[in-house]
Amino acid sequence: MVRIVTMWKKFNNFLHPAELDLNFEELAFKVNGYLLNIMQANEAHISDVIELEREVYYGKTPWNKRAFESELSKHNTIYLVVYNGAGLVAFAGMRMQGQEGHITNIAVKPMFQRLGIGTYLLKLLTEIAYKNRAVQMTLEVRTDNRQARSVYQKFGFVPNFVRKNYYISEHADALSMIKRITDEEQEEVN
Repeated sequence: MVRIVTMWKKFNNFLHPAELDLNFEELAFKVNGYLLNIMQANEAHISDVIELEREVYYGKTPWNKRAFESELSKHNTIYLVVYNGAGLVAFAGMRMQGQEGHITNIAVKPMFQRLGIGTYLLKLLTEIAYKNRAVQMTLEVRTDNRQARSVYQKFGFVPNFVRKNYYISEHADALSMIKRITDEEQEEVN
């Protein structure tokens, strides 16, 4: 019995390491003349995030306030928000699952798309995942979202499999994508 309990503890630590470091120090950068600030999200940002969702998803909010509150309260998740002054420009979230960083959502305000902000957020989340011993990244994207799929593929994500009817309210399929964290990316973090 002791051996089984010890094995379970090791397995459980593999799935949910207790010593995750998901802290993010605020930083500023310029893109096309815009001064942007990236910071770790907290509950005060939720209303801005939901409003951005509404803009990006044509009036819909795939995640509600309770869903974001739940995510932000977990020890194995991190959300980053990008502001231009007082206006939210983008956000991205990731959940650590063992040796995997799973991108839960990412959105960029339409007028700020195609400036590299989404790619930069993916890079930051990959660095955070690697710092926490992840060897791969995963995400789901609507099969018909060609623009997002293109961004993910340029960043190194490849199709893994299709999740039928993943987006229940719209009866839409999702493409599960995966990316191995490369040696070059690991060297950038060190």
